[in-house]
Amino acid sequence: MMQENKDYAYLPEDLLVQILEKTPETADRLATSIELNNDQATIARIILDVQNLIRTCPEGDFTESLMAADGACVIEHKTSADILLAIAVGVDGLADKDSKTWPVGEKQHQHWQMVLPHHVANSRLAQGIMFLMELSILAGNDRDIRIMDGSHLTSILKLNSLLSANDQDSADQPYVEALSAFLHDNYDKVIPDIPNIIRSAFSDNAVVGLTKYSSSREIIDTVLKDMKIDMDDKVFMSLVLNENEYTRPLPVGQCRKERNMWRNIHIRCNLTIEGIDNESELNPLLEEAITPFKITDDHKSELYFCYYKPKPSAAAYRFEVKRDVALDQDRLEKLFRSIKRQIISPEIREPYPQYLADMIAKNIYFGLEAVNESISHNPSLNTRKNFDLIFPYRTN
Repeated sequence: MMQENKDYAYLPEDLLVQILEKTPETADRLATSIELNNDQATIARIILDVQNLIRTCPEGDFTESLMAADGACVIEHKTSADILLAIAVGVDGLADKDSKTWPVGEKQHQHWQMVLPHHVANSRLAQGIMFLMELSILAGNDRDIRIMDGSHLTSILKLNSLLSANDQDSADQPYVEALSAFLHDNYDKVIPDIPNIIRSAFSDNAVVGLTKYSSSREIIDTVLKDMKIDMDDKVFMSLVLNENEYTRPLPVGQCRKERNMWRNIHIRCNLTIEGIDNESELNPLLEEAITPFKITDDHKSELYFCYYKPKPSAAAYRFEVKRDVALDQDRLEKLFRSIKRQIISPEIREPYPQYLADMIAKNIYFGLEAVNESISHNPSLNTRKNFDLIFPYRTN
């Protein structure tokens, strides 16, 4: 009988066994991370109530004029070049009546595809263009409530990454040409028009940020800072709030970490654009587009956040709204009731239009398959000489 060789692993079996041995410990760590004992919950609740930070949303009117936008991007690294594909879509929420037509002259869906030489900055380009398309769909719509998937902060960071690709990644001329071509083909605009796209979405009170994931601890690190709670605000509010309760909206930047972030947030362009002086022409306009959200010694942010728990079994939602909405209790509660009507099943964790937009955006991989199919049938590419260059650089 052959002796088993213990000097060489049986893969992947031995690796899976090693992983499984650690899983109980991982499960225990997760349980500990969301543990909130009854005494903590009671004390926290009292503190929040005393400071008038918890309110109850009553029954009342709502709107079915509601939509959401989402996007996706993917880069296929071929042996010869990168294929970049980005999409964005907008969908209406559930309503008793059929959806209205999309506003005349505005796009319900957009896509962009490009072939570029291999470059580390290509991911910045694809993500940035995706966010521009999402903001354009939101700004061009006329629904009473327009859900932006994610936070305003994420959009700002991604757009800054798009326009400052010379900082670390040394974006070259094909990068700038691709961005210029996208703006021209889709909006008949140029790079200096980007501040207008940002301002149109960020200044609109109908655009609401709804984050699926958030690490923010603005309430825990201020109001509840002495309680040593080891979780983020969103998880904490999911455990403490009751059905139909929400936290009083507060300007972003309550704790030091968030305050510093909103003091320093910026969008600056350092791309080489023919005929444009970034410092005197483009960057002041970019700064102006996000100035309402920034924090200074004399100015609180005009972007507010709050948490709302629509149902007993649901997690709390983090909302980002503009100041006018935050300070208008009737309008804010109408927003909550309208969102609650779009939550149709425990298995679907987002409001229905946000979920549907996300599902449609995930179909980007079918679009990439279509691109690859076209490439494989191109007579100039499927010759024996070029055949290997049209495949990914590694084996799938």
